[in-house]
Amino acid sequence: MQDTTIHITPREKEVLQLQCEGKTAAEMSTILSLSAHTVRTYQARIKEKAGVYKDTALVAFAFRHGWVE
Repeated sequence: MQDTTIHITPREKEVLQLQCEGKTAAEMSTILSLSAHTVRTYQARIKEKAGVYKDTALVAFAFRHGWVE
């Protein structure tokens, strides 16, 4: 895994927070007024930055490294 000094944008943090709350891409798109495709793009970017490939691994990484509350 990569270093925890990875920078995520404020929008990526919003998407990550909602993902950690168990929201689907469709639910996030409604909440954030984005398309589901855009939400999935944000999710892919966050996973790439974190060096993980699965959603569950990303959620665990986020909590372990204090990226979400």
